[in-house]
Amino acid sequence: MSKIELGSVVQVGIVVRDALAAARAWTERFALKPAEVVDWPPEGSGLEAASTYRGRPGNFRMRLAFIETGAVQIEFIQPLEGDNIYSEFLEEKGEGLHHLLFRVPDPIDAARILEVDVTQSGGSTLDPGAIWAYLDTEKTLGTIIELKTSRDEED
Repeated sequence: MSKIELGSVVQVGIVVRDALAAARAWTERFALKPAEVVDWPPEGSGLEAASTYRGRPGNFRMRLAFIETGAVQIEFIQPLEGDNIYSEFLEEKGEGLHHLLFRVPDPIDAARILEVDVTQSGGSTLDPGAIWAYLDTEKTLGTIIELKTSRDEED
């Protein structure tokens, strides 16, 4: 198996039942800016057509709340509908730490190089043109790894 290069962790993802309440709990206790909240995919964005879940077209929706904490973003993920890895996580483990996100040039190619499956993927709302992919790494690494397309300025 080949290796891929990873930079710093850029996001910590936490699956919750209520993204707004979770973000509010953090901003009420810590000196953080208010969360940016997005329902994904936005209606008419076309992003749903590019999403996948366990190797087939995705049919999921989620509410995301992003809090910036300097170098690492906290993402609260609330599944809204459809089959997805967040609902699975809530069912199996309850709320909690879900993934670490790193940027790479090509998430799908990275999964191929690492010889792991992509469990879920899609396009970005806040980073137009970017794609993200969750890798099936929980058993081998102890957590899920999410890879997202590198930003031009970070390449």
